[in-house]
Amino acid sequence: GGHQALGPLDLHHAFIMLQNIKRNTEYQPEILKRLHKLQLEMLCDLDSICKKYDLKYFAVFGTALGAVRHGGFIPWDDDIDVGMLREDYDTFIRVVEKEMGDKYQIMTPEVDKNYACCVTKFQRKGTRFVSYLSDKLDCDQCIFIDIFPFDCIAPTSHKAKNQQLITLFLDRLIYLCGSAHPIIPYEGMKHHIYAVICWCIHYVLKIFHFSPRVIYRMFVKECTKYNHMKLKNYTSFGDGASLKYHAKYNEIFPIKEMKYEDISIQMMNNIDVHLKRTYGDYMQLPPKEQRINHAPYIIDFGEIQD
Repeated sequence: GGHQALGPLDLHHAFIMLQNIKRNTEYQPEILKRLHKLQLEMLCDLDSICKKYDLKYFAVFGTALGAVRHGGFIPWDDDIDVGMLREDYDTFIRVVEKEMGDKYQIMTPEVDKNYACCVTKFQRKGTRFVSYLSDKLDCDQCIFIDIFPFDCIAPTSHKAKNQQLITLFLDRLIYLCGSAHPIIPYEGMKHHIYAVICWCIHYVLKIFHFSPRVIYRMFVKECTKYNHMKLKNYTSFGDGASLKYHAKYNEIFPIKEMKYEDISIQMMNNIDVHLKRTYGDYMQLPPKEQRINHAPYIIDFGEIQD
């Protein structure tokens, strides 16, 4: 997701940096422009479904940063990230088919057991978007908006750390279901050791018929474990930095609107706090080599007219 865009150099960031060197290619400006235009249209559709069912969503990660710093897309970014509290998220994914099933589909391991990723995608049917990170996946890959469900963080720091570790572990396991060769941010011997471990895990999961769906159900169960307690800290789990970019309920709500390109987007009430936790000094532009996108090697706009 876009939230790994410019975080501190943790392990996950090293992942991104390494794949960046190998994979990160610049878009042709007219392709990126067309992609942005379609994603804005998708965002308007997502917004209209949410309004109809009285669901709240809010821009997160790179999209929130883009809104504040650039008044729209981060110029080199290529996706839209929105968050929803779990309850609204569950309703949203349930009604998409009924409301706009001709144009959109939801992609999770629950929908397609071959989709080896924890991030929910709101996909435009009839298009294709395949990046090097996901080229092994045997499922529909279309132009998308990422949706991150926000769940309650456990009430004590010990339980919260456990929740973070378990969700991160299951997230990685889902990824290894789909790929025996993840990008490994090390060189030399260490790289070989990790590569062998990942390869082994992948084939053990295969032998025992563990599909991403089975692990994803465990993942969701762990994410939602404390939701019944109506606590005040929320995050989207599945990332090494989930606890770091938590948001309090009263930092998220009431939602406010902000200009985003030529439309407006819904934002957390205290967006400054979210961005500082996620990116530090977020108004600084990152150096060129850290300007990450997910440039696909297959992109197809299908029948969509400009």
